[in-house]
Amino acid sequence: MDEAKFESIGALVDEIDAEGPPTPEQQEQQAAVDQAEVQAREWGVIAYTVGSALSMLAPELRQVYTEDSCLAWGRSVVPVAEKYGWAGPSNVPELGLLIATAGLAVPSYMAISMRLQAMRAERAKAEAMERAKRAAAGATDVDSRPVPGEPDGG
Repeated sequence: MDEAKFESIGALVDEIDAEGPPTPEQQEQQAAVDQAEVQAREWGVIAYTVGSALSMLAPELRQVYTEDSCLAWGRSVVPVAEKYGWAGPSNVPELGLLIATAGLAVPSYMAISMRLQAMRAERAKAEAMERAKRAAAGATDVDSRPVPGEPDGG
């Protein structure tokens, strides 16, 4: 048999194998990759949520905490989490509660703080206007006592 024909048959077999259903080993490997991607997304949500909260304080951080960068961070956490036996963020419901609470508390604090600052500024403005009015009224009061050396003052 011609060796070139034999090699071409081998290439056809490889091509057919590649098109066929995955082997159990390939399925297992794909499941591990899929699970790692799910874990990466779970970890990435933490970074994204923290970044969203920080972006309320510093809007320029929105460019840093993008979905892609947070997913990349999540992918880098997965091997570390596996190394240290961390079960993942979905197994720590307190973490989700903390992040959700921060998502409510930070904007609430900022809104109330801004409102109080505006009220203080308005009060300071009103007080300054009142002082200016009193100062202007005092400047227009004429002293009715005669001034020495003037015709009516002696």
